[in-house]
Amino acid sequence: MASSNATLAEKVFLELRRDILLGVYRPSQKLLLHELKTRYDAGGSPIREALLRLSWSKYVVMEPQRGFWVAPISRHELHDILLVRRALAEEAVRRSLEQGDEAWELEVLASYHRLSRIDLDDPEVDLQAWADRHMAFHLAIISGSHSSVILDLMESLYNRLERYRHIWFDPALPASKRYSDEGEHTAIMQAVLARDADLTLQLLDQHYSHVMRVVEGLSAETFPSG
Repeated sequence: MASSNATLAEKVFLELRRDILLGVYRPSQKLLLHELKTRYDAGGSPIREALLRLSWSKYVVMEPQRGFWVAPISRHELHDILLVRRALAEEAVRRSLEQGDEAWELEVLASYHRLSRIDLDDPEVDLQAWADRHMAFHLAIISGSHSSVILDLMESLYNRLERYRHIWFDPALPASKRYSDEGEHTAIMQAVLARDADLTLQLLDQHYSHVMRVVEGLSAETFPSG
């Protein structure tokens, strides 16, 4: 029974995280246990375990005796996440480009090709698949550093950043306001394989500045500033 509950909790964790990232559950929305039981066809124990795991990874916030909510978002937090990401990237990228071997180069190239096969302009695009491949590409870039601490910290930051994804991919937004790649990942990949750390960091900064420009163009109702 314990093994069955653990398997079900993992299933609920993955499906609920996906729904949060896709905007099915919106930031600051309360997560009602009886609704989650129905949607994910699971009992209270695996639901609560999944919610606790999601709270540890900052997708969900918990208030004792009151329940669980989808974590709120704000421009201030997004700026803060990107600022910390930039500070960590300086060391991670330089070390990775200096120490990465041929196997690392092949993984960077392979992760780029997997990402590039998904067309963001396709109305039927699988955004979860794109998000998984996007994170894998960015983590592959710094994996040559062979630092588990750096990789864990960067993965945590990318997970927090993923909570904002549904905002800049919202199909309700005009196409001109949604995020589009514009060749950014191709340029980053080429700079990485050329072992040009300065250019790689510059392009990564431009990549995330592009995200912030999308966010800054949204209304306060769509994206709070607090």
